[in-house]
Amino acid sequence: MDGTRPNASASSVVDLEPILPRVLAVRTIAQVSQALASEWKLPVEMRSVGLVTCTSDDALYVALDEGTKAAPVDVVYARSFYAGSSYASGPLSGEAIGVYAGRDPDEIKSALDACLRTLAETAWFYAADEKKTLAFFPHVIRSVGRYLAGEAKIAVGTPMAYLIAPPIESQVGLDAALKAAPVKLMRYFGPPTETNYGGGYLSGSIADCEAAARAFAAAVVDVAKAPLADSQDARGGGEMLSPRAQKIPQAGRYRVLATGERLAEKPEQLTHLEDDLSLVDKSHPRIALRGKLDTLQGLLLDAQVAADEAGARALVGELGEALELTRTIVGAEVTGRSLADWKLGGLSPSEIRYASHHTHELYNVPFMFPSVRQGPVVAKLYVARAYAREAELALVAAFAAPEERADLKLALNRLSSALYLVTVKFLAGRYGGEPHKGPIKGWAPPERTS
Repeated sequence: MDGTRPNASASSVVDLEPILPRVLAVRTIAQVSQALASEWKLPVEMRSVGLVTCTSDDALYVALDEGTKAAPVDVVYARSFYAGSSYASGPLSGEAIGVYAGRDPDEIKSALDACLRTLAETAWFYAADEKKTLAFFPHVIRSVGRYLAGEAKIAVGTPMAYLIAPPIESQVGLDAALKAAPVKLMRYFGPPTETNYGGGYLSGSIADCEAAARAFAAAVVDVAKAPLADSQDARGGGEMLSPRAQKIPQAGRYRVLATGERLAEKPEQLTHLEDDLSLVDKSHPRIALRGKLDTLQGLLLDAQVAADEAGARALVGELGEALELTRTIVGAEVTGRSLADWKLGGLSPSEIRYASHHTHELYNVPFMFPSVRQGPVVAKLYVARAYAREAELALVAAFAAPEERADLKLALNRLSSALYLVTVKFLAGRYGGEPHKGPIKGWAPPERTS
């Protein structure tokens, strides 16, 4: 690692100057001595070990965790050194040591390779000031391995924000992070620690962890800019790093997300994923998703107009709820915020699912296939429902990991079910308007009682 600034890492949630960790020493022991095995409490079948020292402790811990995903190894020893960053005990000591144990040297090599790759590519501290003297760690792990899962007491595969900073910055930053998104503080590190830093592990969805990490970074930078502004309220509630805080040169206002390239002007073929710092090609899966959601809003509005013309006023209202939910989904996707609890037609997501599977018992309408006899309202509802499924598929393509944006995936899935349900209710005469014959011979809507 040569210390020069590379392109922003894939896992970075801030655009600040990275402070790259340096690996100082690496060794593998094919068969460790019985005395050390006893000290590390190694099972008899795990006697191969790998050792590594590094200049950054928290970066090393994240990297050690990656090794547990690459091989069936355990992290059996991981410690920070007192004042190791500036006053290490030797040239190869650094700030921390980590030890893997496995069944054979090949497993250890796989784990060490993943560890070193993570230190080179993603697990970095960042500078909150121009002199690069205030270093902090706003890192998001999309899926923790067995080591950090145990440290944070969360399930393997859970997203986690790993947030560390100097004493006062860490406390102000944690407060901002916890206000920015519905995340949970799983472990708290109160200063002083071995390295006199503080922080914590926060658990939540990937989007929420990223929002929390950005708010943490904004708060740390804010303190670094004006440490003695005692009358100034601390940043919180999810404020993000502004271009001024990030010291973006005017000539490089825009940033291409895929390459990190800085541009003075925005090219026509690129568009904003989130802001000026995240330009992407218009074929990006999330941009395609937004197009689908825009079309779905148009189809819902078209169905609303047809329902209004048919005199089905209650249906107009429920389609309005569906339209508002779709708009909320768009906002949640763009900002990264979680979707708040919602209902359609007074039904929760689980109630919608149940009702859509029991239409005969609830509305006296068997499973139906739309037909021309049912008129324009049913036809437009059917198109909107089909397109809701298209939007759901686009969402899955944009956020492929099962845990990514699960809130939005559930909402779009239930929205298509809700549109089927309102079609059934319309045929059952629940909304008023002109009755329509059903698709099954001999079936007709029940008589209206009011």
